[in-house]
Amino acid sequence: MDKKPFVIRKFLALLLMVALSSAMFLVLYNFDNKYTKTAHQAINGALYVSEADWTDNPVRYLRDGWRYYSDRLLTPETLKKESDNYQYISIGEESNFAMGDSRRSPHGSVSYALTLYLPEEVHSYAIELPEIYSAYRFYINDKLKLQMGEPDADDYKDQTQCRVITFEASGKITLLLAVSNQSWVYSGLVYPPAFGESLNIYTIRGLRFGVCLILVTVTLMLAIFSFYIAIRTRRGNNIWLFFLLCLLNAVFTSYRVVHGILPLPVQPWYWIELVSGYLVTLLVVLLHNRICDIKRMARVVSGILAGSVCVLAFFYGLFASHLTLPIMLAFSNLVFGFKLLTALYLLFTGLVAVRRNIDKARILLYADILYACAFVWDRLLPKYEPIFSGWFQEWGSFGLVLAIGVVLGYDVAMGYRHSFVYAEEHRQMKRQLSIQVENLRQINEKVEESAKLRHDFRHHLRTLMTLAGEERCEELENYIRGITEINEGTRLGRLTDNVELDALVQYYSNLAHSSGIQFRARLSVSEVLHFPIVDLCGLLGNLMENAVEACQRQQTGDKTIFIAGRTQDGQIEFVVDNSFNGELKTRGEKYLSSKRNGLGLGISSVLETVQRYDGVINIYADKKGFHAELSLPLEIEQGRF
Repeated sequence: MDKKPFVIRKFLALLLMVALSSAMFLVLYNFDNKYTKTAHQAINGALYVSEADWTDNPVRYLRDGWRYYSDRLLTPETLKKESDNYQYISIGEESNFAMGDSRRSPHGSVSYALTLYLPEEVHSYAIELPEIYSAYRFYINDKLKLQMGEPDADDYKDQTQCRVITFEASGKITLLLAVSNQSWVYSGLVYPPAFGESLNIYTIRGLRFGVCLILVTVTLMLAIFSFYIAIRTRRGNNIWLFFLLCLLNAVFTSYRVVHGILPLPVQPWYWIELVSGYLVTLLVVLLHNRICDIKRMARVVSGILAGSVCVLAFFYGLFASHLTLPIMLAFSNLVFGFKLLTALYLLFTGLVAVRRNIDKARILLYADILYACAFVWDRLLPKYEPIFSGWFQEWGSFGLVLAIGVVLGYDVAMGYRHSFVYAEEHRQMKRQLSIQVENLRQINEKVEESAKLRHDFRHHLRTLMTLAGEERCEELENYIRGITEINEGTRLGRLTDNVELDALVQYYSNLAHSSGIQFRARLSVSEVLHFPIVDLCGLLGNLMENAVEACQRQQTGDKTIFIAGRTQDGQIEFVVDNSFNGELKTRGEKYLSSKRNGLGLGISSVLETVQRYDGVINIYADKKGFHAELSLPLEIEQGRF
């Protein structure tokens, strides 16, 4: 068989996943990005906005043209006295107060100022201040509109929250933000504020909050469900690791909800967010190794590497207030290398698992591609800050969490299915044992009757000789007929040469006759079958048990069961037909149980057995009754399964 078309199809499927992932991130970059929204920006510290501008862009993100006063914590009064000792910056270019100079401290105090020239008519406006690190005062003109924490050096106290400030204004206004940071690795205004009419600002904020809440809710529900499954089934460590993964991912992605509701200090909350993000990567690597059945050495090395980065992140966040710019840059480069290695490692191990035909590995590989594309586009498109959704890496991690959840969920579902099927098979084995015991009892009774008959046979011979000598032909004939009837009663009736199948069919034949059901059997099965007899009896026992129960529910018409079987051309074939009341519960092409919700356990066990031995089964119903036709290959090795 030429495998080339199959390989080409798999390769094209992987390329399609790369294209779809890249398209997703490009769409996010162009349509959900504060830096790609087309709106006039401030130039040299001033932004002019006309009525037409508001019509075209009711919300704008104040990215460019901020006046930046280094090492100064200004007020409106001191701002007016400042000379030209400032510089213009764009928000997001630098993440701390060092401004790329390794000789400067990344901590300290600065002030940001921006002048807006609004329409002369008074309007109601709103400005959304993102998380600003780590304590600040915000002024509009001469009025203090908001204070978070205490930015003064002597009484410094950090506190952050995403807040919205509404105000009425016209003409010229000045925005002043005085910030101090002694607590975190980020400093000052890192994310652009949103400015616009109140309704639009609150609408965007609500949509962002809703998207984040949905994602967090989904991961929390997965965590709760996996915790329940782990407790209920007492399965291996995979489910527990997945529970921790979902829980930590919910913590890592909940910042928009948490910081939108609560004013919080930097420690320990931002430290928890930082560490939880790296722990998510660690757990993804561990679960990925387990699912893909990676060799022990690779598991140990990858686990130690990811765990070491988590430890570094732990101390990095814990001692954030004491870090210098070179240490921050070193950690940033280390994280870049770690994420690159992680993406390549997940892709490689995913490809190896697919090549080895590991179950459901393809789903993981697609998620690995999404994660790798998220990393690549995050580096190719650095100027990205989401408006509604999440960062590229968050989407990549969320995709991996869902993929791992699907794989583990499938394993749990199949485990439940197999447990039900095996429970049914166990029940059938116990039934088969009781059938064999009953059959043995009947055989013993027949043997005892035969022994009595042999013991009494000399007396019968004397009687026959006497009747023959006296030529009493009529009495002789009647006596011989009586002896024949006694002998017939001691014969062992066999429906097939195979002892186990004969006992099984005899049992259901007696059960059917006791319920007023006509039972017919035509079996041409050899005494020795090259097929696991326990599985075969379990399969036929389920079919005949269902047939008896269907006839017992039947209220009108003749109740009949017919079973036929034969061995032919290396196959063993059976047909089981029965009448029924004409009512069937179906879902699509599947027949559901008449005693419980869902697919019947007996049918599930039958299908499981047929599939296990590469057999064929056809189950259908018509006006004549319910029919099951199956064919199984003989010459099955007993240790094969």
